[in-house]
Amino acid sequence: MTKRPASAHLTRRTVLAGAAALGATPFLSRASSAAAWPDRPVKFVVPFAAGGTTDILGRLVAQKLSEDYGQQFIVENKPGAGGNIAADFVAKAEPDGYTFIVGTPGTHAINKYVQKNMPYDPIKDIQPVTIIARVPNLMSVNPEVPAKTVAEFIALAKSKPGQLFYGTPGLGSTAHLATELFKSMTGIDIVHVPYKGSAPALTDLVAGRVHVMIDNLPAVLPFAENNNVRALAISTAERWPLLPNIPSIGETVKGYDAAAWFTVAAPAKVSKDIVMKLNASIIKYIKSPDGIDRIRKLGGEPIGNTPEEMQAFVIAETEKWGKVAEFAKIKPE
Repeated sequence: MTKRPASAHLTRRTVLAGAAALGATPFLSRASSAAAWPDRPVKFVVPFAAGGTTDILGRLVAQKLSEDYGQQFIVENKPGAGGNIAADFVAKAEPDGYTFIVGTPGTHAINKYVQKNMPYDPIKDIQPVTIIARVPNLMSVNPEVPAKTVAEFIALAKSKPGQLFYGTPGLGSTAHLATELFKSMTGIDIVHVPYKGSAPALTDLVAGRVHVMIDNLPAVLPFAENNNVRALAISTAERWPLLPNIPSIGETVKGYDAAAWFTVAAPAKVSKDIVMKLNASIIKYIKSPDGIDRIRKLGGEPIGNTPEEMQAFVIAETEKWGKVAEFAKIKPE
C-alpha cells in the first residue's frame, strides 16, 4: 500500500489553527459558526426601562426566538442618555452574534443632533438586521381647544402665534421632532414645553396646561378613548389600519409622515450569515398571524425588511430629522 504523505494527515483543527495564526477567518469556520448559532444565550439590549413600547416589542420577539431556537434570548434594559448607553454598549460588544440592540429613531437617527459627544457612529458601528414595526403618533388636543380637525388647529394656531403650547416627553424625543416637523410644514408658531416622559405631559394636556401633543399612539390612545383628550389625526401619510376612522395628518399636510420605529441591530462586524439567519427568523414571526395580531394590539404595524432596506430607511430618516433639528434650532446638550 502506498504510504500517504504527511500533509494528508492534517486535521481540520490543524488547518483552522494555521489559518488563524495567519490572521485569516476560514470559510469553514464562518459557515459552521453560523450553522451552530446560537449555542448559548443571546442578549437583546433595550435602551429604555422595562414597560415601554421598545421593551415590549423586544421581549415579544425574544420570547418567540427562544422558543424557535431552544436557546434563551434574554432582554437586558440599559436606560440612559436617550438610548446612547445601550447603543454604545452594543456597538463595542464582541461581534460574535450574541449581543444585539432593540433600536429606535433616537439610537439610530436623532441622538446625533441632540446629544454632544456621541460615543458611537449609528451607521458605521451598528449593523442593521430588520425593522420590527412602525408605531405612529397621535395628534390630540385638550377638549377645550376649539379645533376638531387638523385644518382647524392650523387656523387657530395662526390666529394666535406663540400663544399655544405643545407638550412632549422631552427634548429630542420623536414627539418633539414630529411636532417641529409639523410646525415647519404648516408655518405655525406654537411653544415647546418638554417633560420627563409622556405621563406628566399627558397629565398637563388633560388639565389644559398645554394645548396639543403629537405623541406615541399607545400612550395617548387610552386618554382619547376616555374623552380626556380629543384625537385629531394619526401622524402618518395615510390612515392607520387599526384606526381607519381617524384621519392622517398627511391628508391635510401633504408629505407629512412621522412615526416611531423599532429595530433589531448588531455590532458592525457580526457575521453576515448570522445576521441573515436572525433576519429570517424575526420576519417569519412578525409576519405570521400571531405576530401581526400581537404587534397591532400594541398599536404598531409589522415591517420585517432586509438589512439593506433597513439601512436605506435609517439613512433617509437621519437626513429628515437632521433638517427638522436645524429648523428647530436644537443644540446638542
